[in-house]
Amino acid sequence: MKTRGLSGALVLLTLSACGSRQTTTTTPAVAANGQTVTTAAGTAVNETANTRFNSAAATMRQHDEANGNRGDWTPETCNVVAGLFEQAANAQQNGNFPEAWFNRGLVYDRCGMAEPATTALNRALTAANGNYCRAKVQLGVMAYRRRDVAGARQAFEQAIQQDATHCVEGYTNLAMVLREANPTTPQEWGAVVRNIRSALALDDRYLPARTQLALSYLQQAGDDPNSRMIFLAGLVCAQAAQVAQTQNADLAPDVRSFTADLYNTWGIIDIRRNEIIKALEHFRRAYTLNPNMFEAWVNYGTINLSFRGYQDAKEAFEHAIALKDDSYDAHIGLGVALRGLALTQPDTERAQTLARAQQEYERARTLDANRPDAYYNLGVLNMNYMGGAIPVLRTARELLQQFVQRAGSTARFVTSVGNATRHIRNIEQTITALEAVGGGAAPAPATPAAATPAATPAAAPAAAPAPAAAPAPAAGQTPAPGASQ
Repeated sequence: MKTRGLSGALVLLTLSACGSRQTTTTTPAVAANGQTVTTAAGTAVNETANTRFNSAAATMRQHDEANGNRGDWTPETCNVVAGLFEQAANAQQNGNFPEAWFNRGLVYDRCGMAEPATTALNRALTAANGNYCRAKVQLGVMAYRRRDVAGARQAFEQAIQQDATHCVEGYTNLAMVLREANPTTPQEWGAVVRNIRSALALDDRYLPARTQLALSYLQQAGDDPNSRMIFLAGLVCAQAAQVAQTQNADLAPDVRSFTADLYNTWGIIDIRRNEIIKALEHFRRAYTLNPNMFEAWVNYGTINLSFRGYQDAKEAFEHAIALKDDSYDAHIGLGVALRGLALTQPDTERAQTLARAQQEYERARTLDANRPDAYYNLGVLNMNYMGGAIPVLRTARELLQQFVQRAGSTARFVTSVGNATRHIRNIEQTITALEAVGGGAAPAPATPAAATPAATPAAAPAAAPAPAAAPAPAAGQTPAPGASQ
């Protein structure tokens, strides 16, 4: 999933060409409160640079908020907006405008242009004499997305060392990296919580830090729905939601947007506490606040599958796949939802819907041929819904055998392996009986597919909620990016 910039400014590519030299002024810009506008390095920003910066930031925000906050970024628009920030930077003497370079880097990052983004962020550090928390943090975010966790951790630690009294993003992201390393000792957990509390000491309204605190308690709670830690995790979410509601106008736009991540995390906590209705509402709030939140769509679809809300599940997984077509779990989830819907449809529609379900399972198998889930669902589909002819039953048997082989003794598949083994035995008996009477088709199953294990979350990989996006929109654990000015 794409990572957003944290607060109000933006990110992208190179400078737009201009046909003539633009005039600049050295008169310092003055804010509405009468104070001189300064850079992260403490240099006064001149009026021209400030005007260009604000104009570029407004343009970036327009692109971020287009399409119902889904954005409309393209390489062309990224280049244009990044160019506007470069013009703002160059309006300062020697280009010493860290925030403008930083936002140029953010814009490039919006379009996945890692090389120019890195160049711009390093230029921001140079302009700030190497001491610019947000630029260093954003470089760490990019390292994290490349799965360079060690590099990300180093960047976050350096950002804190350089500016310990302001680097709320650095503390938050360092806590996330430490938490994801699966702490086991009180000392290790102490380091996680200490960094979160350091972030909140700098800004107690910083929603990503509050979300990390909830996730830390959730992780420490384990599988105990009555754990004191799970109670604390829910309490942190409730308090953070109150902050988001009562102080909404005072939060920076990008920090405010992390309210969606908060609700997604809250839904995960609800599931752990077996409060399914609350979980549904919190996941719905999450994807309503951030339509780009893949995890919230998957989690909402998964919960609906658990009580056979197939239509809502279908729509949720379709949204998820539109955001991330290479998600194995989302394709399996959509296949299960389609198969469930087919049970209530007339024969003319049923065949088409079942064919779509098969396509979703096959798509998952092309994404990862080694994962067991698709084989189980394809096996059940062929066993129960493809006419019952001997060749189809043999295909079902082979698919279920491949599932058992791939699942092995994995704890998550213990029940499904038992079911598959029973299905294989029944199929073999059915084939023997059909061959004895001339090879006709087996009768349609009396029990609808929805009642088979594969149609429920326990048998489908989408059944396990996707990881909370902590604390960013994207397809998994993503750090909070460095915030803009």
